[in-house]
Amino acid sequence: MRLRLSAPVEIQNLLPFDFKYRIYDKNTKKDWTNFLRRGGVSPVHVVELSHLLLMSIDMQDTPFKQSEFAIINSSDREDFKRENNIPDSGGAFKVAVFSPYIVLNRTGLELDVRGKSFFGSAKTAAGQGTFANTDEQGVRKALPFMFSFPTDDRKNRALIKLGESNWSKPVSFDAIGSTSDVTLSAASGRAEMHAGLTVEEGEGKYKLTKVVTIAPRYIVKNKINEDINIREPGSSDVMLLKTGDLLPLRFLKQSTGQQLCLCFPGVNNNWSSPFNISNVGSVHVKLAKAGQRQKLIRIEILMEDSTIFLHLTIETKHWPFSIRNESDTEFLFWQANPDIDEDEEDRGSTWKPIRYRLPARSIMPYAWDYPATRNKNLILSANGKERHVKLAEIGNLIPMRLPPAQGQTRQKIIDLNVIADGPTQTLVLSNYKPSKSLYKQRAGSASQSTTADFEVKDQDTNVTLKAQVRFAGIGISLVNRQLRELVYTTFRDIEIKYSESPLYQTLNTTVKWVQIDNQLYGGIFPLIFYPSVVPKTGKEMEAHPIFSCAVTRVKDDSYGVLYIKYFTVLLQQMTIEIDEDFIFAMLDFTKVPGASWSEQTEGKLCDEEVTIPEPKQEQSGQDIYFELLHLQPMQFDLSFVRTERINAEDTGSPSNPLMFAVNVLTMSIGNVNDAPIRYNALMLENARVSVGALMSNIQSHYVQESLRQVHIVLGSADFLGNPVGLFTNVASGVGDIFYEPYQGLVMTDRPQELGIGIAKGASSFVKKSVFGFSDSMAKFTGSMSKGLAAATLDKEFQDQRRMSRSRNKPKHALYGITSGGNAFASSMASGIGGLARHPLEGAEKEGAVGFVKGVGKGFLGLATKPAIGAFDLASNMAEGVRNTTTVFDQEGLDRVRLTRFIGQDGIVRPYSQREALGQFWLKTLDNGKYFNEDYIAHLELSSNSSSQSKPAHGESPMVVMLTYNDIMLVRTKRMTTEWHVKLKDIQTISKERTGMSIVLKGGNNGPFVPIADESSRNWFYKQVAVAVNAYNDKWNAKG
Repeated sequence: MRLRLSAPVEIQNLLPFDFKYRIYDKNTKKDWTNFLRRGGVSPVHVVELSHLLLMSIDMQDTPFKQSEFAIINSSDREDFKRENNIPDSGGAFKVAVFSPYIVLNRTGLELDVRGKSFFGSAKTAAGQGTFANTDEQGVRKALPFMFSFPTDDRKNRALIKLGESNWSKPVSFDAIGSTSDVTLSAASGRAEMHAGLTVEEGEGKYKLTKVVTIAPRYIVKNKINEDINIREPGSSDVMLLKTGDLLPLRFLKQSTGQQLCLCFPGVNNNWSSPFNISNVGSVHVKLAKAGQRQKLIRIEILMEDSTIFLHLTIETKHWPFSIRNESDTEFLFWQANPDIDEDEEDRGSTWKPIRYRLPARSIMPYAWDYPATRNKNLILSANGKERHVKLAEIGNLIPMRLPPAQGQTRQKIIDLNVIADGPTQTLVLSNYKPSKSLYKQRAGSASQSTTADFEVKDQDTNVTLKAQVRFAGIGISLVNRQLRELVYTTFRDIEIKYSESPLYQTLNTTVKWVQIDNQLYGGIFPLIFYPSVVPKTGKEMEAHPIFSCAVTRVKDDSYGVLYIKYFTVLLQQMTIEIDEDFIFAMLDFTKVPGASWSEQTEGKLCDEEVTIPEPKQEQSGQDIYFELLHLQPMQFDLSFVRTERINAEDTGSPSNPLMFAVNVLTMSIGNVNDAPIRYNALMLENARVSVGALMSNIQSHYVQESLRQVHIVLGSADFLGNPVGLFTNVASGVGDIFYEPYQGLVMTDRPQELGIGIAKGASSFVKKSVFGFSDSMAKFTGSMSKGLAAATLDKEFQDQRRMSRSRNKPKHALYGITSGGNAFASSMASGIGGLARHPLEGAEKEGAVGFVKGVGKGFLGLATKPAIGAFDLASNMAEGVRNTTTVFDQEGLDRVRLTRFIGQDGIVRPYSQREALGQFWLKTLDNGKYFNEDYIAHLELSSNSSSQSKPAHGESPMVVMLTYNDIMLVRTKRMTTEWHVKLKDIQTISKERTGMSIVLKGGNNGPFVPIADESSRNWFYKQVAVAVNAYNDKWNAKG
C-alpha cells in the first residue's frame, strides 16, 4: 500500500526573471505571498481546493507593474478547465507561469518589437527599450525580452526594428526550427540591414516557450595577424577590422547578392576583387600591398543557426588551383570575362583580362581573379589558338590541337587533364602521346582544328563481375509495452546488385514496394505510409521501383580523390496519413529506458549572457568528387487528423527525435488533408566536397525546405527569406527543379546509357535534355474538386464530401459510375439547399451582418457545388475504369495482415492468422461493443453439425467466441452476436456428445453450443477452462 502526499497547489516559475506571487482565497478573504526564483517550484499548503483562488505576480528587476489577479482554481469544476493535473494526486495541480515568446537580442543594437494580429494594426509590445540595462561600466546589456500576442492564432506576425532601421515586414515567431533572414531598410538612403531570426522551442520544462533569437546575419572575423579594411564594392564606407576582432555587418546596399572587398590599410594599396558572402564554403581572394607579392586570403563561410560567419585567414599552404605545363610550348592563360554567360559571345566590352605567362616545363599556382562570378572558366592560349577549360571538372579533357608556331610546319597536340592534388585542383598540360592518352585521332581529320577530330579510344566496358542479392520481402513488426502491435512495415522485392567493369564499380539497390501499416485497433488510417501513384501490380512496379539508389565509382585512382561518376537516389511520391493517437502511441514506444533522448533534462531557457554569437564548427575530411550528384525530387502527401487523446501522458523531452515532428504537427490546429510537401531535385555537377560538409549541407537543404513547406501548410510562416547558397562554392553546376518523381530516372547498370560519357569538357549535363521535364503539373480532377470544396467555405459540406470520398473507393468500373452519380446528386442538393440555409444560419450567429455573409456564401455554394459534383463524377469514373494515367486514390490497397494477437501471458509467439482474425472479429463485433475485451479463442461451427444451426443458403457461418468475460455466438458476415452469456451468470458448463451445454445460475438452461467434432470439442473445452480459472482467480483476489 502506498500513500502519496502532495501540496494542493504548486507554483512553477518558467520566466527568465524572479517574481513574487500572491494567492488570494476569495472564500476566506485571506492572501498569501512568497518569492519564487526563476525555474523554481513552490508548494502552497494554505489553500483549499474547494475555494475560488486568485493569483497575481510581481516581476522583480523589471519595469513591469504587479499583474492583475487571475483565477487559478474555482469551486465549480465545470467553469474552469485545467490543462494538466498531477497524476494520482487526488486533484492537486500545478500552476506554470510562462511567457509564450522570449526574444533574445544578440545584435548589439537596440531592438523594438511590435505584435500584429491577422486583421489588426501593429501594437507596441510592453516593456520596450527598458530591457537594455546598463551595468557598472555603463555598457548596455541585453536581457531576455518577454513577448506575447494578444490572441492565440498562427496568423499572428511580429514587426521588428533594430537601432536606426525602419520596421521590418511582418515575420512569424511560430515557425519552430526555422532560420530566416530578415531585411530592415535604413531610415535614410538605399541601404538595408540583414538580421538572422531563429525560432526554437524551450528545452526540458520550458517547452511551452518559443525562444526567438535575433542576431546579425553576417559576422566577419579577422584571423589574419594584421588589420584589414573591408567595404562593399563601389562604396566609400570603409570599415577597419583589427586583428582578432568580430565585426557584425550592419547596413549593406540593397542588391540581390551581397558582396565585400578587402584591402590592407595604407595609401597605395589596391582593393581586392569582390566576393559573395552568402554562399557557404570557402573562397580565395588575392590581395597585395603596394610593391609586394600577392598574398592569398582564404574566406571560410559557415552558417550556424541564422548567422553566416566569414573567417578571414592567410592561406599559406595550398592554393586552390595550379597549372602545370609539362609540354614544350609556352601558354598564356586568363580568367574568362566575368560579365558574360558562358553561352554568350564577347561583344567587345571594355573588360581587360589579367593574363599570366606559363613557360614550357613550369608550374604556377592560381586562384580566380574574379571569385564572385557564376561561371568560372579559364582560357588557354598558344600560337593564336584559344580553348575554354572548366577547372572544376576533374578528368581527361579532349586534346587541344595547336597551329604551327612561326617558322615551323608541324602542328602540335596537347593533352589536357585535371586532377586533384591534395586540396589543389591541378590542370596538367602535356604533349599528346597516342599510346598513353585516353583519346585517339579520328582518321583523315588532320587538317581541321576543331575538338571534334578526337574520339575516345574503345574502352572495355564489359562487366567482369556481377553479384546480386534478392529478398522476396522483409516484414518488421513493432510491439509496445502494453503488448499491442503498433506498426507492421513491409518491404517487397529488395534487390542489391554489384557490378564491376575495367573502368567502373557500380552498386545498385532497389525496393519495389514499401508500406507501413497502422496496427492499432480504432486507428483512423489503416496505412501510414504507402506509394501514392504506383499501382501494386505488374509492369509498373518493375519500371518504377518505390526506392532506388545507385552509385558508380571510377576505378582509376590517379585523380587523387574518391571519384564518383554518378550518384542518384529516387523515392516515389508517398502518402503519409497519421492520426494523433498513433503519434502518441509511437512516442510512448520511443520512451526506451536508458536511451539518450529518454533522460529528463532540467533544460534551460536561454544563456546568461546575451551577446553577439561565436561560431563553433570546423569542417575537414577526405574529399569526394561527384561528376553528377543527383537527388531526385520527392513528394509526400500529408494527412493528419486530430483525435481525442485516450491516454494523454506528458510527452517527454523535446530532445526526442520524434518530438519535434509531433510538436510541429500538433501545433497545427486543424486537420491537414492531403497537403503536398515537395522537395525539388538537387543536381550538383563537378562537386568536390568533404563527406562531413556534404552531409551537413544536404541535411540543412532538406531540413529548411521541409520546415518551410510544413509551416506554409500550417499557415505559421509565409516565406523564410532567401535561401543560402549551400552548394554554389563546391560545384560548378547546380540544378534545382521539380518534376514528378514518377518520371524519375532509374539507373541502369551502365552510366553510358544515360549519356554520361567518358569524354570531358563537352556540354553541361544539367542543361542537357535529360531534364527536359516541365515542372508544370497537370491538375487532376480529384485535386481540382478538393480545391473547389475549400472554396465553398461550407464546413459541413466539406466534411460530408471528405467522408464519402474516403469510403467510395471504386473497385471496378460499374461501381465507379454509381458512386460518382451519388456524389453528384448530393452536391446539387447541397448547393440549392444552401441558398436558403446559409442566410438563416448566419443571422442566428451574427445578426444582420451574418445574414449578408450567408447570402454571399449561399450564392458561392450554388456556383461551385455542382461543379464539384461533376469533377467527382469524372474522377470516380476514371478511377472505376482504372485508367493507368490518372493518379488514383488507393483502391485495393489494404493492410498486409491483421494485427498480431498477443495473449495475456505476454509471450510474443510466431504470427497466427487464425488468432489475429479471431481478435479482429471480436474488436469489430456489434460496432465495437466488445472493443475492450480480451480475446481467448474462437471456433467455427460446421454447418452439418446440427439441424437447428444449419445456415440456410447465403447465411453467414457461425462462430463461437470466448473472452475473459463472455461466451458468444457470432454471425461473421454481419458481425453481429446471436446471443452472449457473461461468465458471471453461468453455473456450469459441461461437455455433451454433440457439443457443450451451459447452465445458468438459478438452474435455467442456457444456450447449447453444437460442436460435433470430438477433438474440436475437447480443445474448446480446455480454452473455456482457461477463461473460468482466470475469472475465478480474479474474483478470489477481489474477495
